[in-house]
Amino acid sequence: MSSILTLKHVTKQFGGLTAVNDLNMEVEEHSIHALIGPNGAGKTTATNMIEGVFPPTTGQIFYKDTEITGKSTHEIAMLGIGRTFQNIKLYNTMTALENVMVGGHQLTKMSLLESVFNFPGLRKEDRMLQEKAEMLLDYVGLYKTRNELVKNLPYGNRKVLEVARALMMDPELLLLDEPAAGLNPSERADFIKLLYRIHDKGTTLFFIEHNMDVVMSISKMITVVSFGAKIAEGTPSEIQNDPEVIKAYLGERYQVKK
Repeated sequence: MSSILTLKHVTKQFGGLTAVNDLNMEVEEHSIHALIGPNGAGKTTATNMIEGVFPPTTGQIFYKDTEITGKSTHEIAMLGIGRTFQNIKLYNTMTALENVMVGGHQLTKMSLLESVFNFPGLRKEDRMLQEKAEMLLDYVGLYKTRNELVKNLPYGNRKVLEVARALMMDPELLLLDEPAAGLNPSERADFIKLLYRIHDKGTTLFFIEHNMDVVMSISKMITVVSFGAKIAEGTPSEIQNDPEVIKAYLGERYQVKK
């Protein structure tokens, strides 16, 4: 199977600190690929470089056959890469529907303000955005809350809402930063079901996650980093039995008993 995302010898330095060190990684198309490691291992830095928040110091990043090293977040989103964040980035004083519509403003000729505030002369494009946003809210199970202000929504709903907003751009690759963080067991189970549904429609999922029960249950491939460098890569069973990973991160709990 071909790779949808490739990192070649990617390094990121901030002053004298090396946050990511010579990282090589391939994410296969239609896979569910996790990036794990201790706090400060460079996971979010790597994801920020993929999304274009800042460029690598050295190395190359490819989306399919296109090099995206140093491209802007807007350019990368337009290519087909979406993202959710560990710290939810929604507009609390806007409705759920308006927040999802914001996620699709790049698909039209409208500005961000125009897509939200329904200025005169926008009718057709505005209706298209609204219809798509309502469809996605229904898809993720939040249609009934479409007119609720985000600040009034439960935390679990806001996590789901951010996914709906990311889906407005029809991403082929979805980056998720700590998607299960802060969710109770019931919310987490529902969220995993949603991720499976998104994956089953053809979207590749690449995610950072500290909850190892989630990682081991849904991942097809796992990359492990420590102190900015890759220390292991493989299937969940391979990672659970890797001595270096057990020592550096997992501990004995997740080791597969033979």
